[in-house]
Amino acid sequence: MLNENSMIKPLTQKKIATYTSRLLKGYNSIMAHDDNIMSFRFSAYGTLVLFNIMESYYNDKQITSEEIANSIDYKFGSRNSIINLIKTAEKNKLITRITSKKDHRQKYIAPTKALIDSHEKMIGFILNLENKN
Repeated sequence: MLNENSMIKPLTQKKIATYTSRLLKGYNSIMAHDDNIMSFRFSAYGTLVLFNIMESYYNDKQITSEEIANSIDYKFGSRNSIINLIKTAEKNKLITRITSKKDHRQKYIAPTKALIDSHEKMIGFILNLENKN
């Protein structure tokens, strides 16, 4: 719950319109032409898979395909669809699987440099919404 005395400025209709226009521009230019990001952005579950992988990477946590599949509500996509997307991402060299040193049966998902670069470009674009207008 937000504290009424917090320093958060309310968003105005004009500011929301500006942000929305900027996002549309970004999706039609930067993100639409980045095949690495588009590999995940074609569906809601793809976006969630991408965010799970990247959140784990930036928090220095290891994550498995099963953990990703279990973290996404079935309303977004079936477990099978999620696992297949992860396999496709590996085939397309967007992720790698790293074998656990403790349990060789366990394989962790890690983004490749190409995916990291694309994700950082996308996040940089989103975070700089205010500076670009």
